[in-house]
Amino acid sequence: MNSTLPSPFSGVRTCVLRRYLTLRYQLLSAPNGAAKAAQRARKRRKKQAKQERLRNFFAWCAGFEAYGSIF
Repeated sequence: MNSTLPSPFSGVRTCVLRRYLTLRYQLLSAPNGAAKAAQRARKRRKKQAKQERLRNFFAWCAGFEAYGSIF
């Protein structure tokens, strides 16, 4: 049987790797001012597009309602 002993450094490597991943996540997830402004602009454009679709839909509904009242 071939049994290998675990390295005494395996726990240290795991700890260092976890700390590195945590630090990297924190650095990458913290957007800077320009990224936040771009995100807000995208959100604003998305809301404006949704409002435009709703206006068009309700205008279409009102048009058909008016057309139906003719008969």
